[in-house]
Amino acid sequence: MRTIYVENIKNNKSVISYIKGIFPSVKNSVLFKSLRNKDIRLNDQKINKDTNINLNDKIDIYISDTYLFDLPKNLNIVYEDENILIINKPQGILSNIENFSENDIKKLGGMEPTLENLVQNINSSYKICHRLDRNTSGLVIFAKNDMAYQEMLDAFKNGYIIKEYIAYVANSKFSKSHDTLEKYIVKQNDGFSKIYDNKVKNSKKIITEYQVLSTNKKYDFAILKVIIHTGKMHQIRAQLSQISHPIIGDSKYGKNETNKKFKIYKQLLFAVKYTFKFESPSPMYYLNDIEVLLDDSCYKNRIG
Repeated sequence: MRTIYVENIKNNKSVISYIKGIFPSVKNSVLFKSLRNKDIRLNDQKINKDTNINLNDKIDIYISDTYLFDLPKNLNIVYEDENILIINKPQGILSNIENFSENDIKKLGGMEPTLENLVQNINSSYKICHRLDRNTSGLVIFAKNDMAYQEMLDAFKNGYIIKEYIAYVANSKFSKSHDTLEKYIVKQNDGFSKIYDNKVKNSKKIITEYQVLSTNKKYDFAILKVIIHTGKMHQIRAQLSQISHPIIGDSKYGKNETNKKFKIYKQLLFAVKYTFKFESPSPMYYLNDIEVLLDDSCYKNRIG
């Protein structure tokens, strides 16, 4: 059970729409079934779908986190050996809880379950080695032991892991079908990352390579293969937006009118391929012979 308190509301807001705003992944069918079963209560009273809320009202929600956060019932394991586990993370799920604040806990009435939580239900010693943004889906690597964890951290830091993404972007016109962009990025206090052409205070160099795989002139979008040679927060999303090709569905760096046109509100960005180039005598050197691929059914034909 989670208890949340109403804050920052507009007039005549229903309890259902408020809950939907706090837990956007929960399905309407789940909410309405919970209402019928009296699993949602307002100030300890039974309610219906038309009940409105007021500031500071208390809402008790007796809905399993599995449904409240639309968690996968089974993990999609793409690769596994004695040292690592690679999972296909769905959109909408946090990779881990690293930046979860007290305000987040208060807003949700508790901690939000993450991909790392789900994996640690299999084995509590498994550790996540990197993160994808909440609404980016695709391959996430977990280490099964301390050796693999440290090797993976070093690999991400030193560029021994080649990360390939697929991105659906607005604007089908490109001056180059293949390019490597070298810019500078600054993580701002508001959670955004800003791109600069030249080095500025607190900036980090980023290298983003893209190749146009296909274009759709009728609906004015393109599909790109993207390889990042550095790994900074929101690097792909901010970089593509900066060259006037924002990712479709991206609410942070994209355009509202574009997202509305396609009726897509989670960024169409997918981590689809990892290859490795560990240096000998690393115990993870054997991974150099392995190419980890996400099945293309997870990201193909997402528009139209």
